[in-house]
Amino acid sequence: MELPLFPLNTVLFPGAVIPIHVFEERYKAMIGRCLERKEPFGIVLIRSGREVGGPAVPYEVGTVARIGRVERLEDGRMNLLVLGERRFRIRELRQTQPYLVAEVELLPEEDGQEVQELADTVAALFSEFMRLSLAVTGQWARTVRLPSGPAALADFVAHRLPIDLRQKQRLLETLSARARLEMEAHVLKESIQELTRQVAAMRAQRWGGFWALN
Repeated sequence: MELPLFPLNTVLFPGAVIPIHVFEERYKAMIGRCLERKEPFGIVLIRSGREVGGPAVPYEVGTVARIGRVERLEDGRMNLLVLGERRFRIRELRQTQPYLVAEVELLPEEDGQEVQELADTVAALFSEFMRLSLAVTGQWARTVRLPSGPAALADFVAHRLPIDLRQKQRLLETLSARARLEMEAHVLKESIQELTRQVAAMRAQRWGGFWALN
């Protein structure tokens, strides 16, 4: 499969939706071609180089991106909403100017049905993480609808974890749903511990100040 590539300082996971602002001439041309042909493109994290202007060397594993919505602006600029579909691995870069085009192989999808118990644990941890994250900012907890399949859940959580891009890339490159869920459970447990301390300190300060006034 041949894909034009859009190197970015972000990691797109299957099932996730991200916005992209297109303003460079090379990517205006690339996206224009994709829209005309109703074809997807690939999003890859930049390993080295710059997102704007110069050349960029991408990581080998990325995600097929399908354009869901486009807003056309002045001078040919565009705002896109794109949906992540399948993981791929770059086999060969066939074109480097004005934008990258690569021969890629689609990577196998694991449904992970044998790890449902672990998936249930990660779902519970993520719900608690979201509740505490909202509490820290003074917001009410909301119910988050989670994907039912373990593999889809792993990607859903990975997209929203407060971790750096290299860690996200590692999750993207991990094809085993079990391994992704295990990594996420570890991160979520550590995040929940820190958020619990923050919420406790915030409440102590709030109520301490209340009693001081009385």
